[in-house]
Amino acid sequence: MVYLPFDMVLFKILTRLNARSIDRYKCVCRQWRDGLSSFEFLLHHSTYVENYLDYVRDEGFYDVNEYYA
Repeated sequence: MVYLPFDMVLFKILTRLNARSIDRYKCVCRQWRDGLSSFEFLLHHSTYVENYLDYVRDEGFYDVNEYYA
């Protein structure tokens, strides 16, 4: 079994989720709640979302509601 450090999971995987999923995963345990509520994670997630939406907009399809659904 491969062990992934929580920071890697938090910043490499969970930042790609939409806001609704992030709220759900806050209920997993205290460590996830604290990590997903931290300023660093929120900043990293908002940066990812902005970059993702810029990429989608440049490709010709743009639907913010779909990302946050």
